[in-house]
Amino acid sequence: MTAARTWLLLAPLPAIVLGAAVADTLSVPIRVFALNLLALLLGGATSLALMRASLELRARVLRWLPWLAFLALLATLVFPGIEHVHRWLSLGPIRLHASAAFLPWVLGGLASSSERARANSLALALGAQLIHLAQPDAAQATALALGLLPLLWSGTLVRRGTGLALAGVFLMLAAGSWTRADPLLAVDHVERVLVLAFSRGVLWTLAAGVAGALVFVPLILSLRRTSTAPPGFGLSVTLYFTTTLGVTFLGNFPVPVMGAGAGPVLGWYAMVTLLFALPPRVDTRGTVKAAPGV
Repeated sequence: MTAARTWLLLAPLPAIVLGAAVADTLSVPIRVFALNLLALLLGGATSLALMRASLELRARVLRWLPWLAFLALLATLVFPGIEHVHRWLSLGPIRLHASAAFLPWVLGGLASSSERARANSLALALGAQLIHLAQPDAAQATALALGLLPLLWSGTLVRRGTGLALAGVFLMLAAGSWTRADPLLAVDHVERVLVLAFSRGVLWTLAAGVAGALVFVPLILSLRRTSTAPPGFGLSVTLYFTTTLGVTFLGNFPVPVMGAGAGPVLGWYAMVTLLFALPPRVDTRGTVKAAPGV
């Protein structure tokens, strides 16, 4: 991402402000969105640091992040849950939705130039899907399964036949997560904020549409670039995020960025970082492909 485009890192801000405005109409204290703003600052600083880091440091950090992300997801199973649902890391009074915050880093491992790293990340993704089934988290399970389809279909990770078989496994595990008991009720300023904005009239609907579109701008721009990632990676990340938004209309799942909660905001910055700060890849002729805009 060039210096002229660093402003794109502020793309989540209008959505956060709109979510806080909706919460205010419900007499919910605006301070509950302080975690979103803190995540914006932390995520933006992390993105800038990685984009400006040396290629060697970037490669080293991105090599280990999928493993750390998987461990964070695994830890949710031992942290206290809510009505037998375990999706969060409890940090004092704060509950961080681990998959929303860290799963994109697992996807990032699939864009590695190392065949071994890609194989390890695919195994981590399968492990993450099993964790989603155990938690349960149908939203993230569905987003992961659909997000992986372009990569598994492209044949860049594994042979297409194997990829289609793996896609079937991910989809079946996602379907299984929808059958698990999930008694949690919706919290208006977390899971229903988008529906409530639409219900308040045309101006609110337009504001929600604009704010939501801005969040997608960096993802869409990445699709138009000559990417250093494997074919389908940008589409996979965009499809993953789109699904996390779409499933909020099907169940009681947090609206990404616009709903109160730091996890989806951190996850958004992870996706943008991966799309714009991946180290250059080496093709089969040993030619280094430069990472444009980094």
